[in-house]
Amino acid sequence: MTTVYYTLCEQLPQNEYREAVSLLPESMQQRLRRYRRWQDAHAYLYGRLLLKEGMRRLGFKASLESMQVTEFGKPHFIDGSFAFNISHSEEYVVCVISTDETEHLGIDIEKMKPIVFNDFSCVFSPQEKKEINTYKKFYTCWTRKEALVKADGRGLRIPLDTIDATKLLVQLDNDEYFLYKVNIDKDYMIHIASLNKIESTDIIDCLSVVMTPSQPELAIA
Repeated sequence: MTTVYYTLCEQLPQNEYREAVSLLPESMQQRLRRYRRWQDAHAYLYGRLLLKEGMRRLGFKASLESMQVTEFGKPHFIDGSFAFNISHSEEYVVCVISTDETEHLGIDIEKMKPIVFNDFSCVFSPQEKKEINTYKKFYTCWTRKEALVKADGRGLRIPLDTIDATKLLVQLDNDEYFLYKVNIDKDYMIHIASLNKIESTDIIDCLSVVMTPSQPELAIA
């Protein structure tokens, strides 16, 4: 089972912010204090609260305090019963949690807005350059690549122009990754990457996690 939790990244009143921060381990609270922009602090806070809520709903016993990072800095839990990944862009924070995949899972969200394609030409493969002729196709390839390198775990140590993300099944070194598109807002592009095939996906609006009424669930494309 794979679940995507998401919420709007809105600035909380100070008292609600302090209450929400208190739900995190002290090490995460210390990291929050280092952020200068409220947007960055809230994105980090919401991402961890989404993870905490998702673990609770799925019955996982691990606490955020037991989170560790790999040699490349990717967060994970050593019990190996599930995988997760977090991403954010402007108004939204998303968190994917999966028991279909226990290690290689990534998600990326980007708000689609005008860009100059040539400024990013160095990160796309020759086939991608042939196919990217609209903003939507640009953000489709971009979020697929970001989700892939996050799932792999080495991040941007992998040259992005060596990845051809024009298909939903992508070869990365000796592995094949599955890609899935997620819909929560027409102005945003979201993709999940997983080494194992995901059998089913729920998408849950978790605004209630930060003390806001929730909305109906949406569907995966």
